[in-house]
Amino acid sequence: MSGLSDRVERLRWGLARRLLRGLASRPAAPDGSNGPLKSLLPVWKELLLARSAGLEADVGRAELSLLASITELPQTPELLAAAREVLLRQLPVESWPLVPALAPRAAPVPNTWTFQNEMMRWDIAPHELVLDVGSGGWPFKRADHLADKFPDSTSHRVGTATRDERPFFVVDLEHLPFRDGAYDFVFCSHVLEHMDEPGRAIRELARVGRRGYIEVPTRLSDVMFNFTRLRDHHRWHGLVLADTLVLIEWNDWERRELGNLYFDALHSASGNAFQEFFERNRDFFFASLHWTGSIKYLIVDKNGGVIDASDARG
Repeated sequence: MSGLSDRVERLRWGLARRLLRGLASRPAAPDGSNGPLKSLLPVWKELLLARSAGLEADVGRAELSLLASITELPQTPELLAAAREVLLRQLPVESWPLVPALAPRAAPVPNTWTFQNEMMRWDIAPHELVLDVGSGGWPFKRADHLADKFPDSTSHRVGTATRDERPFFVVDLEHLPFRDGAYDFVFCSHVLEHMDEPGRAIRELARVGRRGYIEVPTRLSDVMFNFTRLRDHHRWHGLVLADTLVLIEWNDWERRELGNLYFDALHSASGNAFQEFFERNRDFFFASLHWTGSIKYLIVDKNGGVIDASDARG
């Protein structure tokens, strides 16, 4: 009886494959829909869920053959979801979260500029004067003035600095050319990790601004996204302890090739579990500090020594 059941099951899979291939050869409807395909999906799903785990290996090959035929079909969300289910059933359950969605994301994972300019909320009044220090290729949208040390190409970023109708100043962040308290708000994002003397730069930010925002990558971010291998890129990684910004120097032994697995996963057009993890836990990847009046900081070198600190200067 078991042999007969197996043959019936194989016959059902064979018929399902033939139906799918037949649908693939038909032209799409004028409205782009595929009514016959949608009507077949419940049958396909029933085959997946009802299939006995004791069938022989060639049934698994039939599943993969069915999955291969999907590439010839109009990729509706229903079809792609069913195709992923076919694929998952060939793998151990514990590995299922590692399989990306077969459908492309509706929108890319928000990059730093998008997150800061379109998702974060800023308490900045319209009349307040705002400076973006280290504006680079993606200036802060609310900034009135832009400033950067490298208007042209540099190893610290890809491409040249963006220049628009806003005043642009070529500056050294460790020696800003602005008077004390010149700006109501100073924005400094992903800049301090590049500095030779970040403590001096932090004091300059507090000198020319009444309040502001600082963001730097964390150790987790630089390791997972493989920035540690770039010797002339990030010198420091950071964290915020209460209201104190801590910058720690990368050690030489930490600068090694770690691969781009997580970087590629984050930027993949297909949705995946790592993208969801990143979006839920962005604060683990980037340390941010909102400051007013003064900035508390601690700079630690690669040997564990404190080389600069706000308390040391009163």
